[in-house]
Amino acid sequence: MLKKILFLFLLTLSITAFAAKKECPVKPSYDIVINKNNIHIVNQSNDLSIMSDEQVVLNAKTVLVNKSLRKKLNEFQKSLRLQLPQLEQQSLNLLLEVKVAFDQAITRKLSDDRELHSELNKLYKRLVKLLHRSINTENGTTTFYYQNFNNIKKDGEDIGERIFYNVVGGSIVEFNFFKNFGAIKDISKNEWKTQKPKLKAFDAHICSVITDVDQQYQQILTELHQSIDK
Repeated sequence: MLKKILFLFLLTLSITAFAAKKECPVKPSYDIVINKNNIHIVNQSNDLSIMSDEQVVLNAKTVLVNKSLRKKLNEFQKSLRLQLPQLEQQSLNLLLEVKVAFDQAITRKLSDDRELHSELNKLYKRLVKLLHRSINTENGTTTFYYQNFNNIKKDGEDIGERIFYNVVGGSIVEFNFFKNFGAIKDISKNEWKTQKPKLKAFDAHICSVITDVDQQYQQILTELHQSIDK
C-alpha cells in the first residue's frame, strides 16, 4: 500500500502527461522533418518530400500534381509547420505547469523535503528529454520520430519506476517515508484530482492533432500514387 501511494505520486506526470488511458486509435508510422526548404515524411514504404517551391518528390520520382492536389499539399504543409512545433511547446508548457504544481504541493505539505523536490525535478528533466526524443525543434528544424512517439507512455512509466525505487530506497533508510506517509498520500490524491481534467483534455488534443495529420497524409499519399500510376 505504501509503495502504491508513492508510486502514484511519482508517476502522475509520466503516465498521464503524454498518453491517455484510452489509447488514441491513430498511431503514426512515419518520421517527419520540417525545415524552411521542405517537409520530408519517410518510413520503409514511402519517402515523400514537399518542397517550398511546390515541387513534390515521392520515392525518388518527381510527381506532377493537379490543381486540386496542389491545394491539399499546400494546406498540409501549412498545417504541419504550425501544428507540430505548437504541439511540442504545448507539451513542454504542460509538463512544467504540472511539475510546478507538485513542487508547490510538496512545499506546502512537507516544507523542506529536499529529496522529493530533487526526485520530482529529476523526473521532470527526464520527461522533457523523453518528449524531445519524439518531437524536437532545433535551429529552425522540427523533427517528429514516430516510433518514439508511439512508445512514449511505456518509456515514461519506465523512467518513473526507476525514480520510484530510488526514492523508496532512500526514504526507508532514513525513515522519512513512514514519517511523511500522510502528506505524500494527500499530495497524490489532491494533485491528481486537480491535474487530471487538464491532462485528459490535452490527451484528446494530441490525438486530434495526430489524427488530422495522418488523415491528410494518407489522402495525399493515395492521390500521389494514383498520379504516378497514370
